[in-house]
Amino acid sequence: MIKTFTQNDLVQYLYNELPRRQRQLLEDALMVDQGLAEACADLLIAQVNLDDAFAQPSQRVCDAIISYSRTVSLHP
Repeated sequence: MIKTFTQNDLVQYLYNELPRRQRQLLEDALMVDQGLAEACADLLIAQVNLDDAFAQPSQRVCDAIISYSRTVSLHP
């Protein structure tokens, strides 16, 4: 029987959330299915870009927020 993998399966694979058996089946399919391998590579690139997007704000931004919060009254 040929297993069809979804994009959700690929995302779970990239985040190491697939059960061991399903992971092995997917890895076997990646070896023979060019389209599936390309889709997985595209998602891997997206994952890396998302990880890079979660950066810390600069110290200048933090200082500006703190400075602004000191000028705003919490009591009307």
